[in-house]
Amino acid sequence: MLIRTLLFLFLLSLNLTISAKEVHKGMINYPLKDDPIDVVIVSHEKDKPTLGLCIDGIRENCNNVRRVIVVSSEKLTDKAEWFNEKRFPFNKEEIRLKIARGDEEVAKKFFYGEHRTPGWYFQQMLKLYSPLIIPKISSNVLIIDADTIFMNPVKFLNDSFGGLFCYNTRDQVKLPYIQHAERLVPGYKRIHPEIYSVCHHMLLQRPILEDLFRTVEEYHKTDFWKAFCHCVDLKRNKGGSEYEIYYNYALTHTDQVELRKLKWANSSRFSQRNDFKKKHYHFVSFHDYMREKPMLGKLREGGIP
Repeated sequence: MLIRTLLFLFLLSLNLTISAKEVHKGMINYPLKDDPIDVVIVSHEKDKPTLGLCIDGIRENCNNVRRVIVVSSEKLTDKAEWFNEKRFPFNKEEIRLKIARGDEEVAKKFFYGEHRTPGWYFQQMLKLYSPLIIPKISSNVLIIDADTIFMNPVKFLNDSFGGLFCYNTRDQVKLPYIQHAERLVPGYKRIHPEIYSVCHHMLLQRPILEDLFRTVEEYHKTDFWKAFCHCVDLKRNKGGSEYEIYYNYALTHTDQVELRKLKWANSSRFSQRNDFKKKHYHFVSFHDYMREKPMLGKLREGGIP
């Protein structure tokens, strides 16, 4: 009798656990919260021309923001908190060698003369790990590129406390990004093949991020960052997008998050940034390779309806 009772209680608890997660046709109901948003900007010395304006734009236009934290190798501004990138469980050199499978000759050949440097992969890991590493950080973390300036008011949570995702209607997702994500995340798929998630910022929510990490680490039997590096294709140095990975994982696992339209652009017209505000752009990204270069002067609009 005791054994039957214990078995019944076990099955009941198992069923409750599954029921708590699998709602709305198999979608997970994550314990999301209406916590104030903490902002993380992974930055470098080259970002100084825009970093202060990026922080000002966040303070002036982003709803419900508490802390603004710059992650970098040295302190770059007094306008925000500084978190030393050395406090993460990996560094740029470890990322470089892990991608090369520990082979120095492979590393030299893979990264030599290529557009994607070890730093490009390193900054992606800093972004994804920040909500899990930085002490006392919110469960809602807005990751934003240091060359992106918010011009007009924007909110990042819906009425159910789920993240609101911006999207890119002009650029197409790069095939190596998809292939990398398919190798990294079991069951990975893109929910909206016609659009692209790379919009230079994204709200990460700890319950979803922890679930992503757990899924990847259980599948690969190693730390997330090591699995990410191991899944980079050594035949093409363009693999991996932190935004595409998180965005599509969230959309496939819960209906608490949703897409929304924002008016934004990539632009070289740094000196004309005030004009974008008047034209009701929510944000503009002034990439260092584009800023004030006449040959790259065209406006590349992203999420305009």
